[in-house]
Amino acid sequence: MNINLRKTIGASGVAAIIAFAGALMSGGVGLAHSNGPDPRSTIEGAWLVRVTLRDCSTSASLGSFNSLVSFHDGGTISETTSSSAFAIGQRSPGHGSWESERHGTYSQRMISLINFDTTANLPGTPAFNPALPITPGFFAGWSIVRHTLEVTDQSHATSSGTNEFYKADGTLYRSGCSTAVATRFE
Repeated sequence: MNINLRKTIGASGVAAIIAFAGALMSGGVGLAHSNGPDPRSTIEGAWLVRVTLRDCSTSASLGSFNSLVSFHDGGTISETTSSSAFAIGQRSPGHGSWESERHGTYSQRMISLINFDTTANLPGTPAFNPALPITPGFFAGWSIVRHTLEVTDQSHATSSGTNEFYKADGTLYRSGCSTAVATRFE
């Protein structure tokens, strides 16, 4: 080994590099890749997700929209949504974490900021305006989504869970249920 490399990183650093290289060659370090031996070994990567809001009691659909979700190496998530229930600029991208629960099953948790209040625009209410998007209205604060995700094959997954909405003072004012189907973007 080059003596300058030893001076730069020290003897313990050289030993760590050699040990890591040996582990890689022997298969001792499990690197998760979507094209590895078990396609359900990871959710890492970008996914196009179709979210369906559900009535928690009946599971009836309350509408659907698309989101893009990236599951990053190390267990973090970034997400953006196309839901027309939010006014332009009202909701921040989501950020969160994921972890493996068991083979092919993961838990995920995301938070996004709600930047300003909007009023409800719902059919059947006196103030309903059919020219505007249908929305339950939101308060400034944040929302948290919790889902359990099941990878069905290398390119597909399903999930279900809850969503909660909090006012800026931390008061929970709405909760709901949702399901999703996801397709890996490659």
